[in-house]
Amino acid sequence: MNYGKENAAKQSAKLSGRKRRKRHSAGLAIIRLSLICIISVVLAGGIFAYLYAKNLIDQLPDVSTIDISPTGYMSTVFDSDGNEIETLASTGANRTYVTLDEIPEDLQHAFVAIEDSRFYEHNGIDPQGIVRAAMTGILNGFHFSQGASTLTQQLLKNNYFTTWTSERTKLDSINRKIQEQYLAVQLEKIVPKSTILENYLNSINLGQNTLGVEAAAERYFNKPVSELTLSESAVIAGITQNPSKYNPITHPEDNAKRRKKVLGDMLKQGYITESQYEEALADDVYERIQVLNTELATTSTSYFVDALTDEIVTDLQENLGYTESEAYSLLYSGGLSIYSTQDSAIQDIVQEEINNTANYNNIEKVSFSYRLTINKADGTTANYSDITMLNYIKASSSRSNLEYDSEEEAAAAIEEYKAAVMEEGDEVAGESVTYTLQPQAAMTIIDQTTGHVVAMVGGRGDKTAAKTLNRATGITRQPGSTFKIIACYAAALDAGGMTLASVENDMPTTYADGTSLKNYNNKYLGWTNIRTAITNSINVVTVEVIQDIGTSLGYQYAKDLGITTLSDKDNNAAIALGGITQGVTNLDLTAAYATIANGGEYNKPIFYTTVVDHQGNIILDNRENASKRVLKATTAWLLTSAMKDVMTSGTGTAANFEGVAVAGKSGTTTKNKDTVFAGFTPYYTGVIWGGYDDNTPQSYTTYSKVIWKAVMSRIHSGLAYKDFTMPDDIVAVQVCKKSGKLAIPGTCDHDPRGSMVYTEYFEKGTEPTETCDKHYVGYVCTESHMFANSTCPNYGGVFIVDGAAGSADEPFSVNSATFGQYCPLHPGEPLPNSGQIGGGEVAPEGEGKIEVIGGE
Repeated sequence: MNYGKENAAKQSAKLSGRKRRKRHSAGLAIIRLSLICIISVVLAGGIFAYLYAKNLIDQLPDVSTIDISPTGYMSTVFDSDGNEIETLASTGANRTYVTLDEIPEDLQHAFVAIEDSRFYEHNGIDPQGIVRAAMTGILNGFHFSQGASTLTQQLLKNNYFTTWTSERTKLDSINRKIQEQYLAVQLEKIVPKSTILENYLNSINLGQNTLGVEAAAERYFNKPVSELTLSESAVIAGITQNPSKYNPITHPEDNAKRRKKVLGDMLKQGYITESQYEEALADDVYERIQVLNTELATTSTSYFVDALTDEIVTDLQENLGYTESEAYSLLYSGGLSIYSTQDSAIQDIVQEEINNTANYNNIEKVSFSYRLTINKADGTTANYSDITMLNYIKASSSRSNLEYDSEEEAAAAIEEYKAAVMEEGDEVAGESVTYTLQPQAAMTIIDQTTGHVVAMVGGRGDKTAAKTLNRATGITRQPGSTFKIIACYAAALDAGGMTLASVENDMPTTYADGTSLKNYNNKYLGWTNIRTAITNSINVVTVEVIQDIGTSLGYQYAKDLGITTLSDKDNNAAIALGGITQGVTNLDLTAAYATIANGGEYNKPIFYTTVVDHQGNIILDNRENASKRVLKATTAWLLTSAMKDVMTSGTGTAANFEGVAVAGKSGTTTKNKDTVFAGFTPYYTGVIWGGYDDNTPQSYTTYSKVIWKAVMSRIHSGLAYKDFTMPDDIVAVQVCKKSGKLAIPGTCDHDPRGSMVYTEYFEKGTEPTETCDKHYVGYVCTESHMFANSTCPNYGGVFIVDGAAGSADEPFSVNSATFGQYCPLHPGEPLPNSGQIGGGEVAPEGEGKIEVIGGE
């Protein structure tokens, strides 16, 4: 054998080659195996998908048996006793069917252009649209917000797959999509495009409780669909994607953007010319909508039902994941049974008293909103709103508003205005006027134990349409002194270390910036406890308390009590007096007071217990409205105790009534622009607001208390007497009103204005242990307010330490800074003084002694 080096190298090379070939073969085998596995998985997945889809498709009926014409079930609202009180959007009320030849081609093309640009080309599904939507979603971080459904699919979804609103999982949606796409293809094999488009245009939700293009044309333009212009057609087509956001009445700016896109798509797709595009864009269509909209008479619902439907739409979106459009579709055509919390007897009482003119002491006015459209002699159109009329009135008279003593006076003013703005040859193209009683009012009644809103009225006068301005939920106004409880005293008693006996010095006060703080009656009591401050609605004490406890604490408690309109800007002392940036809703304020009435537990205010779908399934359930503790039970009871005094001896006496324990708090705002009364019994909580819609100052505000009393006394007629249950850890102690501390016999009960000793309630452990430090027995010089000498003009008896200048304490005051020092102004022998605050002998009878003049 040849063992030379050359031969050894050859042998080594052969061995290396064999190893490389083996490794190469192994690599190829792995690749082949991987490809086989991938292909197998794909084939298996495909087979599974095919079988899965086939199973879903096999469940479908023959497409020829499917009815694609629009149908709908009216929803029914029941009160708390199960009585039917309203129906929502029955088919005959919210849809008028029209044939395709009655629908302008511009409107047909507008919907096709914006919703399904390849409608006339595809076979029921649009693969290009699906790819486009998928790519857009991927590029947007897998946020798939762009739809790819064709008009055919949307029609099937709305009129055949009517249970899609009950889908709970993504798989349910995928299953329906597979069936929907299959049926869309099959449907287009046997049904012409014109029939599909006709049914689609009669089915879609176009906002404002309208289904189909005919109802929408009447609602927004007060004309049949056949008379719509290109510009108007684009407005309506633009609504479809989001009927609330693109509502041309409430959100004209958003609809205008969408309208521009509709017209742009029509131009790109060759449905209109450049000149038509420009002409349509130049049309002032939104001013026309506003003028004509107010003339429409639509199905009227109560303010309660308006708020109820708002809550249901919100809950469908937040709890079940519906879009707004889906929620409205289900609500108005899904055949729901809605079991509301309304007590119809109480609702009727509130409506009657709010609308009883005798409750307003003859201060009623009539305001109006007037809009006018004129075809000018030169062929142009001029639009005039109520703002332009107000400007005219201000310029031509001494009036500053559109408020008159009667509708007749208002009508005369309108005619005068028309004569002033119209010229020879002009014609009225459209006009509308809406009269509104002033002042307006709103009231909410809540069962505080459950959070059930049992009654709500959002305005005075006839309610002629659904979704009109609801002043109980849809506006915010300043709450005045009713907010003292919510943003100041609740926090002070619950977490601020104060009691109802805690005192502040009620006196004329000026802030560092020169702003003065005054009480509503320009009177100041000097040292004043919180109970008295609540009873008599004393501003100075309230501000001193919020400054002592910190505004952040009061701000947080207001939020915890359910006030949803607060902003960071409200974290200041003004919050204690109700001076907040956005104001509050009547509903929020009622819920906050209901929390106190409910022993400190907050219940979210609700308008329904259950919502049941057309198949009998409960889809929304409010029966377990879990409460949240916001205040200690003792705090709630103590606040209630003080507010009972408001009713019997304070600012709320005009609202008090017999037969049940009553607690409440009044409130007015600057120049009496708002009048509010908030109160409760062991049964119900009610809050009423009153004022002019345009914030005109009022000369009379007691009507809020008059109406509150009228409503609540009628509600409680026949109910058993109840008082508020006192918690076990409440104790009663005799204290001095001027110090909040233990009263000293012979001193605190000998205040020159009468005894200052009274019984106060405390949470156990917070009662005082120290004696009064505000009363003193002795002789004081009336000039120096120091201890008196024999020649001083003096008074003898019980006096007040640090009685503030300008307050009721001032005549009986001694300065603590000079306490114990005798008057340097007048010579003579020092008169007897104990030298200790809160002690000393009783002043002898004789000259200079202050006469007891009686209590508060």
